[in-house]
Amino acid sequence: MPEPQPTTPLQLTVLSLAVDQVAGEVIGALSRRNVRSVLLKGASFARWLYDDGKARYYVDIDLLVAPEQLDVAGSVLQDVGYVRRYTGGVVGEQADHSSEWDRPGSPSIDLHNILSSRVGTSRERCWAVISANTCPTTVGGTAAEVLTPPALALHAALHAELGLQKTLDDLGRALARLDLPDWEAARNIAEELDALPGFGVGLRLLPEGKEMAERLGLPSDTSVELFLRASSTAVLARPFEQVAAARGMRAKVAVAARELVPTPSFIRIWYPPARRGRLGMVVGYLYRLVWVPWKAPRGLRSWWRARRAVAASSKQAR
Repeated sequence: MPEPQPTTPLQLTVLSLAVDQVAGEVIGALSRRNVRSVLLKGASFARWLYDDGKARYYVDIDLLVAPEQLDVAGSVLQDVGYVRRYTGGVVGEQADHSSEWDRPGSPSIDLHNILSSRVGTSRERCWAVISANTCPTTVGGTAAEVLTPPALALHAALHAELGLQKTLDDLGRALARLDLPDWEAARNIAEELDALPGFGVGLRLLPEGKEMAERLGLPSDTSVELFLRASSTAVLARPFEQVAAARGMRAKVAVAARELVPTPSFIRIWYPPARRGRLGMVVGYLYRLVWVPWKAPRGLRSWWRARRAVAASSKQAR
C-alpha cells in the first residue's frame, strides 16, 4: 500500500500496530499450514533497537520461509486475499531474493526465499543458518519468530547498503546497543552465509561501523556491484555495470535493450497507470523511452565513480 506520512508518535504507533496485526494474521495462517516463517525487520527492529521510546514506523511485512515451502506459502497468501505483485518478468527485472504481495487496504508482504540479495550461499543453506538463529516473540497477538541479536545485527548491516536514512539509523542503533560478542557472532553468521563482503560494505557506511569492521577483520575489498548497492543512484548506475559485465557485444546489446524496453510486467510496476489498460501501457513505454536517456548521464557518472572508488580501494588493500 502507498507509504503514509505519519507526523506524530501516536500516528507512528497506530501505523505499526496495524502492520503487526496483519503480520500476526499471516504468520498464523502460515503456521496452520505447517509453514514456519521468520519475521524480518518490522517489529523485531523496533523492539530491539528502538526501546528508548522513539518510534520506528514500518509499512510492510518481510517474512522468510524455507525454499521448499515457498509454493505453499504463496498459496496461503492467496487464501488470505493477497496477490503477487510482479509476475511474467525476465531474469534481472525483479528481485530474486523475495516476491512482493499486495492486498487492498493492507500492508504489502515481501516473501523472502533468502535473507538478502547480499547473501552468497544457497537458499537452502541460508534457511538452515537463519532458522537456527531465531527467538520467539508475539506479533499481533500471534506467536512468531524473529532474528536473534547477532542475526539482527548482520541484517541491519546488509540492509544499510540501501543507503536510506532509516536503514542507516537502524545500523547506528545496532552498533550502539549490541556488544562486541554479538557482532563477533554476527560475523560468524555472515561467514556461514558467504556474506562477509556485504557485511563489511554495510558496516563501513558509518564511522563507528568502520571501526567495528576493522575489529572484526572484515575484508575491505569490494566490487562495483556491492559499492552501488550502498548508493542512492544504484537503480540508475547498475545497468551500466550489467552491460560492462555482459560477455560479448550481443549480450551487451541485449542488456541495454532490455533496460530501455522491459517486459510489460516491469512496466506495470515501474509506471502504475499501465495497470489500467492498453493506453496506460503504451504511455508507460513511451515514458520509458524518454526517462532512460534523461537519467542515463547521472547513472553513468555514478557508475564511473563507483569503478574508480573500487579500484582505489583495491590499490590501497595491496
